[in-house]
Amino acid sequence: MGAPSFAAPSTVMPSNLGGPLGGGLGDLFDLAGGVSNLSGSHVAPKTVWLPAVKAKGLEISGTFSRRAGSLSMDLTLSNKALQVMSDFAIQFNRNSFGLAPAAPLQVHTPLAPNQNVEISLPLNTVGSVMKMDPLNNLQVAVKNNIDVFYFSTLYPLYILFVEDGKMERQTFLATWKDIPNENEAQFQIKDCPLSADAASSKLQGNNIFTIAKRNVEGQDMLYQSLKLTNGICILAELRIQPGSLNFTDLELSLKCRAPEVTQHVFQAYETILKN
Repeated sequence: MGAPSFAAPSTVMPSNLGGPLGGGLGDLFDLAGGVSNLSGSHVAPKTVWLPAVKAKGLEISGTFSRRAGSLSMDLTLSNKALQVMSDFAIQFNRNSFGLAPAAPLQVHTPLAPNQNVEISLPLNTVGSVMKMDPLNNLQVAVKNNIDVFYFSTLYPLYILFVEDGKMERQTFLATWKDIPNENEAQFQIKDCPLSADAASSKLQGNNIFTIAKRNVEGQDMLYQSLKLTNGICILAELRIQPGSLNFTDLELSLKCRAPEVTQHVFQAYETILKN
């Protein structure tokens, strides 16, 4: 994470934007604002992160969520042992984006056998940073009165998309031109029959902002921006075939100064648009 490529992109405009960019980007100035309808941010179903057989009867299921700018790890702790569990605590290892618990893991009453408890653990991104492989890997230690247990899980990158990630159009144009072409990655999102407006609304609910929309050779083009909690900005061009639910493959181009994040951003797009 300390590598130079992880620096936040400059927002200084070149003195001359030059000729039109690919896909008609040069016409962005002529367009009305993007779709502003908000749908809720996506939260994946809980999955088992720590099976009871590996933790002396403690089973932990969880997921991650971002609501109104607040990050949380939503947990279910289940006691499948024959003894009461108490004195819970949690700790994260250093990770790529500094994810850390923002409060203690509070289980207010001892957890009796065959009981479970739901906990929403608030998170922040001011913890120690170390680039992980994969980038979104999180290593966790959980303690109770019986022992200390370890597990790792992968968090979806969309929980790190911040609420002020919408670029001004001039900044978008300048930044797109300024980022080297070799930093552009192309992806396909298959079997996703959404209109441009529906896609834009879903994405904006997860802090992926449509800056402009236009039609190029019969395809709807959405120009979008998002920003991660550590200041990295990602620019996107999403191509959608309008009016035909049989044509369900969307084409996504991503540009970023830290290309190691683009695969994870693509996975976030795919998850959000298909749920």
